[in-house]
Amino acid sequence: MSVFREDAVKGVKRWLEPLFLALALPMAAYWLWLGFTRPSYFYLGLGVVLGLIAGSLLYLALIRLRLRSSGEATGIVEVRERNIVYFSPHLGGEVSLEGLSKIVISPSKSGSYNWVLYAPEQRPLIIPFAAQGADRLLHAFSALPGLSLERLNKALKADRNVMHIVWQRSQ
Repeated sequence: MSVFREDAVKGVKRWLEPLFLALALPMAAYWLWLGFTRPSYFYLGLGVVLGLIAGSLLYLALIRLRLRSSGEATGIVEVRERNIVYFSPHLGGEVSLEGLSKIVISPSKSGSYNWVLYAPEQRPLIIPFAAQGADRLLHAFSALPGLSLERLNKALKADRNVMHIVWQRSQ
């Protein structure tokens, strides 16, 4: 039996990565301050490098945080050797990364989002963001040519009642 509530522990675990990366930014600022007050190229360079790395990783961590849903959805997602498999009682299926023609983010009735994966001669594969293992999809999609995290971030911030095309294979 745990001392802390289970949902509180899950909430803290969701925010751990962005929190640690955000804590690196004051350290970078401190090293930059040291580099300016005691003219030292070492501290200046260290502060700039740490600030750039921590800032860019924080940006990616915040995007991944938005993709991780706090709710629960039915189904399990597995990524096996460039194949995405979704096990679900109603809408399960499989699609290969080479066979993908389009990836769309669609709002769901529950207020969350769904991935909709289109492949020629297959019905669209709909995967809820809150499905178990759905956080692995972003890593799998990173192998696709031309996938833009900026477009993905804009789609998550845009109107929730519209489907947004995140990636489309060039013809």
